[in-house]
Amino acid sequence: MIRFHCPKCESEMEVDESFAGRGARCPTCGTNMKVPKKGEAPPPAATKAGPPRPGSATVKVDGQQVEIVPPLETMVVMSMVFLGAAVLGLLTGGVLLGSTLRYPWTFGGFLGMVLALMGTLTALPAYHNIRRSRGRKRGRLHAQVCMGGGGGLFLICTVIFLVGLAQILNRATCEENLKRIDIALWAYAEKHNGAFPQSLKMLVEEKYISPETVTCPAYNIRIGEQSYQYVPDINVKNPLFPPDMMVVSDGEVPPPNRGHEDGYVRVLLLNHQVVMKSDAEWAAYKKAQGEKWNDILNKIRRPAGAKKEEPPPPPKEQEAPAPATPAPPAPAPAPAPGDAK
Repeated sequence: MIRFHCPKCESEMEVDESFAGRGARCPTCGTNMKVPKKGEAPPPAATKAGPPRPGSATVKVDGQQVEIVPPLETMVVMSMVFLGAAVLGLLTGGVLLGSTLRYPWTFGGFLGMVLALMGTLTALPAYHNIRRSRGRKRGRLHAQVCMGGGGGLFLICTVIFLVGLAQILNRATCEENLKRIDIALWAYAEKHNGAFPQSLKMLVEEKYISPETVTCPAYNIRIGEQSYQYVPDINVKNPLFPPDMMVVSDGEVPPPNRGHEDGYVRVLLLNHQVVMKSDAEWAAYKKAQGEKWNDILNKIRRPAGAKKEEPPPPPKEQEAPAPATPAPPAPAPAPAPGDAK
């Protein structure tokens, strides 16, 4: 029996001596080989040479063709990591953090812009290092893709960031938002017989104002989320509504999100004025406006000409009946003249 090992997978095989010098195939890896004679070393595996791998070089070592793959340039790997992080940062800021940040795409654009710039700048020296290595390092195509893709990604993120920055710098103040809401309310009332809408959302849906108008720019909440408190059921044709009636205010947002540095609450009145109340005055002012509003509602609900119903008087206590007085005795009849003696 002849025992030998596969030159590729080192699997041990055993065949009869009559097969010496014949062709065989390894049952484990399928490598074609020649069965050695007894006492001979097995010849190298007769495998077909596949296509060379990208970036590989073929050299002769001890008379045999050996394929050598040089290592990938480290800076190319760093460049690809930076570009992947740029895409991830853009999507994270714009999509995943959209519910927590006021300007999510501005943040995502800035993060992506910085990372894309770092990836592009890293790909430039990587490309030159590969050229000077004379085949000892590979990754030239990777570096070229990183330079082109990184530059394009940098421009896209820069545009997104600059557009968001312009929105931040040109955002309206709280007073300007209230003035726009006031104009929209009266424009809505002209088309609806003097009635104001039931909510500010209706003004946004009917394109009277933009979504960011309902958000106070000084508050730490997402743009487009309503921060103003609105008083519905107002009809400007009804004389019961006084000119100093509060219509919109921004004093109901919890303190951690309130950002007015002067500590005043902005209030829009029915007479188009915007007044400011300090935090100390706000509670009393809101209570007085609430009482005025309830009084107006009661007058509206009461039919015209109807008198105000007064509560019935409490029942009086029943007095005990007075004791009956005896009737005086009836006078005796006078005697007749004939009876006198």
